[in-house]
Amino acid sequence: MGKLCPKGKAAAKRKFDVYPSAYANMYASAVCSGKIKPGGKKKKKKTGGIIQLKSGGGLRKWVSEKWVDIGAPKKDGKFQPCGRKNAKTSKRKYPKCVPLAKAKRMTAGQRKSAVQRKRAKAQGVGGKPTFVSTFKKKKTTA
Repeated sequence: MGKLCPKGKAAAKRKFDVYPSAYANMYASAVCSGKIKPGGKKKKKKTGGIIQLKSGGGLRKWVSEKWVDIGAPKKDGKFQPCGRKNAKTSKRKYPKCVPLAKAKRMTAGQRKSAVQRKRAKAQGVGGKPTFVSTFKKKKTTA
């Protein structure tokens, strides 16, 4: 992957509160490649009421996935959508977000362990979100 052009970086810093982030870098990349103008709206193809994204993995797949908070399950076993409206006034604790497909594959113990490790770390250090691995690394015996 090449470096982002200065014009793209500047546009992303103006548009997004948190930089660097995945969304901001995706926007900057689109500005650098000429797909969108800084400050303009991104056009999406609509066919029959369904928005189509180009097929492929990577960042496009990541953006289109449904992310859920495994630290705040509902009583019926489903998950709440990821995020909080306001961190200071919200009753919900810091979220541990994963794609819905991954959340369904995880056992209750794996979900509990991931949430504990996430909440044990200091959050938002330097204005950046804190990353904690979803699955604990296995110890290798030599």
